[in-house]
Amino acid sequence: MHGFSRAAKAGMATAALSAALACPAAAGAVTAGPETAGPETAAAAVRPGAAARPPAWCRSGETLSARAMPQKVRIADCDLRGRAVRGPNGLTAVVPADGTSLVAHSLRTGGGSGLRILVDDQAGEITITTRGGRVPEGRPRTSQAPQDPCRDGTHRLEPSKWAKGSAVRWRYHSGTAGLPRWAVAKGVSNMVLGNTDCTGQGRFATPPDIGERYSGESDSGPNVTTDATCGTRDRVNTFGGKAMTGAESDVLAATCIWFIGTRTVETDMALQEHGKRWWTDGTCTPGSYSAEAVVTHEAGHVFGLAHVEGADHAKLTMAPVVAACDNGPATLGKGDHDGLIALYGTR
Repeated sequence: MHGFSRAAKAGMATAALSAALACPAAAGAVTAGPETAGPETAAAAVRPGAAARPPAWCRSGETLSARAMPQKVRIADCDLRGRAVRGPNGLTAVVPADGTSLVAHSLRTGGGSGLRILVDDQAGEITITTRGGRVPEGRPRTSQAPQDPCRDGTHRLEPSKWAKGSAVRWRYHSGTAGLPRWAVAKGVSNMVLGNTDCTGQGRFATPPDIGERYSGESDSGPNVTTDATCGTRDRVNTFGGKAMTGAESDVLAATCIWFIGTRTVETDMALQEHGKRWWTDGTCTPGSYSAEAVVTHEAGHVFGLAHVEGADHAKLTMAPVVAACDNGPATLGKGDHDGLIALYGTR
C-alpha cells in the first residue's frame, strides 16, 4: 500500500516470517513441475496449408517486435515457438515451445509493462497482447488524488493461478550483490499473509487460501536473462537478485509466469542489481529502492495479480509505480487483498 512508511517497523519479526524461511516443505506444497498440455506439444506438426513464404515481419534469427505483428499469429504462417518477442518498453520473452503459455512483467522506476503470450498448439495459433506505459517516478502526473487504499477495492487478475490451498515452493538466489534472503522472504509472505496498515492487527482478518514455502538456495538464479528476457523455463521457482546488464536503465524487477490452461506451473522473479541500490534495513540511502516493497509487488504477480493502472489507484501495492525509499507497497491495500480472495477464497 503506497503512502505508508514502515521504516519504524523494520525491526519487527513475525512468526510467519520464520515459517517462510524454514526449509522443509509442508504437505500440499507445489513446485514448478514437468506438466504438459497433453498430446499437443511443441513438436506437433503445424496445420497443412502453411504459407510458402513467411510474413515480412517474421525474420529468421531476429528478436521480433510485437508491435509489427498481428495480435493473433498462425503457427503455419510464422512459428514463434522458441523465438524472442519484444513488447512494450523493451519487455521481451521467449515464446514457450513446451506447451505452456507465458506472462512477463517488468517494474520500472517510471511505470510497468506486461507481455502475455498464449500458445494454442491445438488450434495452431499464438496470441500476443501487451500492456504498459511510462509515468513519472513515484506517481502518475495528474491532478486526481489517489483513493484511500484501505477503501479502494480495485484489482486485476492474471489468466492463471496456483491450486487453491497449496503452498508454492520457491528457491532464493542472492545474486552478486548479496541481496538478503529475509528481504525476499518477507516480501513474499506479505502477500500471502495479507499484511496491511488498514487494520490495527497489521493483517487482513481473512487471509487467502494459498501459501508459500522456502525450499533452499539456487546456484543458477532466476530464469531471466541479462537483458531482462523471460527465457526457457527450468521447472524451478526462483526469486532473487540478477545483474541484468542489458536491460533498460529504469528496470527494477522482472517476473515471468508460465501456465497451462488456468494453472500456473512456474514463476521466476529477478531484482535488478546492475545500476540499482537496494534498501533492506536501517535508514534508506537516497536513490535506493525498498527490496521488501518491490518483492511484495512482484509476489502479487507470482500469485496471480496483474497491474492496476490509473492515478486513482496509485496507492495500491499492485500499482505499477514505486518511488525511491518508499516502503509503502510492502503493505497491501483493500484491492490487493480482494484480488487474492477472488483467486483463492479464504482459509
